[in-house]
Amino acid sequence: MRFFATTFSGLEDVAAAELSSLLSSEAEADIGKVFFTGSPEECVKVNYAAQTVNRVFLLVLREYAETLDEIERLAATVDFREFIDREQSFAVRAERVGMHGFTSLDIAAAVGKAVIESYRAGTGVRLRVDLNNPDIEVYAILRNTELLLGVNTTGESLHRRFYRRGFHRAALSPTVANTLVRLSGWRRNMVLLDPFTGSGTIPLETAIYGLGINPGARRQTLSFEKIQLFKGIDSAKIREELLKREDPGTVEAIGIDISHKSLKPAFDSLETFGRDIGVRFVQGDVFRLVEYVDREVDKVVCNPPFGVRLRLRQPEKFYTDAFTAIAQACPHASLTVIVNKPVTALRAFEKSGYIPLSVRKVLLGDLSSYIFHSVHM
Repeated sequence: MRFFATTFSGLEDVAAAELSSLLSSEAEADIGKVFFTGSPEECVKVNYAAQTVNRVFLLVLREYAETLDEIERLAATVDFREFIDREQSFAVRAERVGMHGFTSLDIAAAVGKAVIESYRAGTGVRLRVDLNNPDIEVYAILRNTELLLGVNTTGESLHRRFYRRGFHRAALSPTVANTLVRLSGWRRNMVLLDPFTGSGTIPLETAIYGLGINPGARRQTLSFEKIQLFKGIDSAKIREELLKREDPGTVEAIGIDISHKSLKPAFDSLETFGRDIGVRFVQGDVFRLVEYVDREVDKVVCNPPFGVRLRLRQPEKFYTDAFTAIAQACPHASLTVIVNKPVTALRAFEKSGYIPLSVRKVLLGDLSSYIFHSVHM
């Protein structure tokens, strides 16, 4: 069977590497997604264990289409009786990339009509549509002329972690934070510092990654449980085996933030783990970082304030002063940051003595961001 998992554009190679480590075959990176071949059991495993992807879909169609009539005709060739029971409701979500004479809503309507008509032709039953809380969610993507149809096996995105408590207006997606930690080159025996920790996502994801914690396995429900094709699988056994493999030890990850209000959800989130995982949060000012760092740090990984979101004044001076303080407190640590002002960040790196070794562009929704990995000279 073929599946695909969604991720953020620019991070596909990291997600593909992670899924390849979970599967018996190699995953293939694509634009905003990762394709893989596997059994339904392996799809369940990915939903339970994956840390860098958002949703996992069963791929039911991959063809080329240019018109709505072609989309409807191709969708009608899929036998949805394999995935939808007679008593279940469904909805179609659509995404469109490129220049077309129709909208994403038009695509959803065309696919929805095809599902209803083909199902009724095969069973005599007219499926119920429920746009708010469907039992089965069909996902249609038209990228230029490539049409993908998938069945959502995840439900709510995997970036909604079990530990998240409270709200931070500039919080980083946990799947992106997890990827940042991986891109930094952090390993289990290293000390990681996040001097702009906010609600603590990067240090907490360091523990998720380093201890092999399975985020999806802590979900109350996942959508594959409602899909006909998965009903004969002992998912409870897969979940139990994954939980047994988790590392009971700790990591060394420190999160510092000047705002007590921001740190409150960080401490609350930490408590949900129910044990010591080695993550520590400290209230402190990044410009006085040397006063708070009490050990040799190997990796600094952070999401400094974005000017667009927080109306940061004089961003170049802010970044320069912050990076200088980081270099002073952590002289031997590499610095991995995600920013939305690459030119400003480059000037700040130069002024603070950092040399960027790599940069990658990432699309976080409609916001273009850039991940820099640098060392201090």
